[in-house]
Amino acid sequence: MGQFSWLDCVTGEQILDDVERDVYVLVPKDFGGGHILEVMYDGYGHFGGKDIYELVADWNRGVLKEDYIFPHAIKRYNIVKILKQHHPDYEEQFEFKAIEKDWWMAYSDLSLDKRGIEYVTGHEYRHIGIDLACYDEDNEALPFPIKITHDPNAVYEDCKPSLSDPNQGWLVEDDEEEDW
Repeated sequence: MGQFSWLDCVTGEQILDDVERDVYVLVPKDFGGGHILEVMYDGYGHFGGKDIYELVADWNRGVLKEDYIFPHAIKRYNIVKILKQHHPDYEEQFEFKAIEKDWWMAYSDLSLDKRGIEYVTGHEYRHIGIDLACYDEDNEALPFPIKITHDPNAVYEDCKPSLSDPNQGWLVEDDEEEDW
């Protein structure tokens, strides 16, 4: 299981793993507003007993359309075009639109609940959230992206989406960064 960590959507500061410090997942007003408190983030997407990727899947379910395009796929496609100039035999498959994902039909069927979607697709529900929001450009493009902060007074609608932490939630001292 990989780790997932972010930068504070207000300050850009790291959300550190396994450090006792209040962290808040901001909740859109459409889903009750406020925040979910976590006192020591585990590094795996769990905040206050909730899975951040299940939340982002819930928040965006019903608002995403089948023709929703994943920005990271476009970015990767452009990189592959350049690669093919030097390696003409190189091939890579892309799922550009939501409808191309093997989970889309079950996810878009609002009569199914989380367990129903998992049963039909064979995927954990959080996998859908990971597909939706793992890449910064995808998270930023969502109607309801992930927003995490240390600021207890922050409001979802007033904040930008959280970016992925390039250091995966592990503290990097300023002098360590200079060694690179």
